[in-house]
Amino acid sequence: MKFFYLIILNLIFLSSSFFAEEGYTFQKLYEVEVELESTDKNSINEGMGEALKELMVKLSGASRINLDQEIKKATSHPEDYISQYKLSSRNEKIIGTFSFNGETIRKLLSDNSLPMWIGIKPKILLFLPCEEQLGLIHKDKNSMGQIDELCFQAKRDIVRIGDTRNIIFIKPSLDLTDLRYIDVYQPKSINDFLDKITERYSLSSWITCFIHDEFGVLTDEPSCLSPISQAKTSLIETVEILANELSKDFQLNVNPNLRNEVKLLISGVNKYTDLVLMEEVLQSNALVISYSLNSIKGSSITYKVEIIGQITDLEKLMNTNPILLNQQSSKDKGELEYFFRGKG
Repeated sequence: MKFFYLIILNLIFLSSSFFAEEGYTFQKLYEVEVELESTDKNSINEGMGEALKELMVKLSGASRINLDQEIKKATSHPEDYISQYKLSSRNEKIIGTFSFNGETIRKLLSDNSLPMWIGIKPKILLFLPCEEQLGLIHKDKNSMGQIDELCFQAKRDIVRIGDTRNIIFIKPSLDLTDLRYIDVYQPKSINDFLDKITERYSLSSWITCFIHDEFGVLTDEPSCLSPISQAKTSLIETVEILANELSKDFQLNVNPNLRNEVKLLISGVNKYTDLVLMEEVLQSNALVISYSLNSIKGSSITYKVEIIGQITDLEKLMNTNPILLNQQSSKDKGELEYFFRGKG
């Protein structure tokens, strides 16, 4: 029987947006870059529609959302949701940067009972055997150059797709002792190994990709495996399957016909700019229909808020806002209480 010993594990965050995405759900503008064919009106409109489709997937966490009839209508008239756009060139390519109105976009999702991502990214362990030169039979100088290129491309593609699907990939750094206990030709071996690391560091799941076949020969396209996909599939398909399954835990499905009233208690509001920022939080929240400031006592303020959906829906959204800390001290089901932390 083989045993797995984890001697050293450094977690390396591969997503460049790891420390900046928690407030994504509440942004005033959603900015999306796409490559354009040309600078004529038709190319710009086409790019605008593609940018909106990409935004819909990211903001909902659902890969098939663009098949919804209401979303199809929106993406065929993306100018109704745009605030501004600009054109630029990069590496001899035309880039369109489209900024969509956050409030209008969120209303589109909530009004049509479509899922909305609540701003939390699952953290996924990414293990690429090729980075450790495992399972490869050709290790001469020429083939190693090809291996490095294929391995780098696979990692870049995984991280790029993960960014569009709200996934953070984390790479383990293993020492030689760890690597001796991995048999890349035995699925159960590598599955057990990655299960242990994932559980130890409280990660949501794992994914591993191979650039060689069962005989150690390089392949044209990488094949990948995750606990959800069960069998090896293409890189894109594996990430999509994983993202669709994990996104269920980080989505809201709001009933647009349901109305509720909540008393919102906010402490830690010490200056006028704090009050202004708190007002912006409420104004940008997709579930808030109206609100009124009921009282100000010292550094504490109280709002009366009318919302779409359940009070728990509002709480989930408020909990993802980095400037607020849920106090969870109120026993009244019609109340929510937060401490205002500010932007720090």
